[in-house]
Amino acid sequence: MRSRLVGLVLLLAAGPVAAAELVPPKDLQASWFDGKAISTTGPRGGKATMTFSADGKVTRTGGRAGGARQGTWRLDEDGFCMRLGEAKRDACYLALKNPDGSLRVVRRSGGAFTWSR
Repeated sequence: MRSRLVGLVLLLAAGPVAAAELVPPKDLQASWFDGKAISTTGPRGGKATMTFSADGKVTRTGGRAGGARQGTWRLDEDGFCMRLGEAKRDACYLALKNPDGSLRVVRRSGGAFTWSR
């Protein structure tokens, strides 16, 4: 399953990201889901800040909807899933590490975000 997902990610996120490596879920949890703010840039250039806490809660400020949104996150087999605000279902993502240390976070149904600190 992982090889199919990586292939899909590489097709969706073509370009310099093709050399990036898939970040395992446990590494995401240890390095990024630690309560520290993450700056995000969406596929259309929108900016937001996200904070993932160890207890499975996530907060987003800024972004398309403007105000703060609370939600939950969880690890899955290849990445993570989260649900913000009034969403009826989880959105699941894969994370690819860029050479500069930032992450390219790709929604499995399309669209990529860049995370940095």
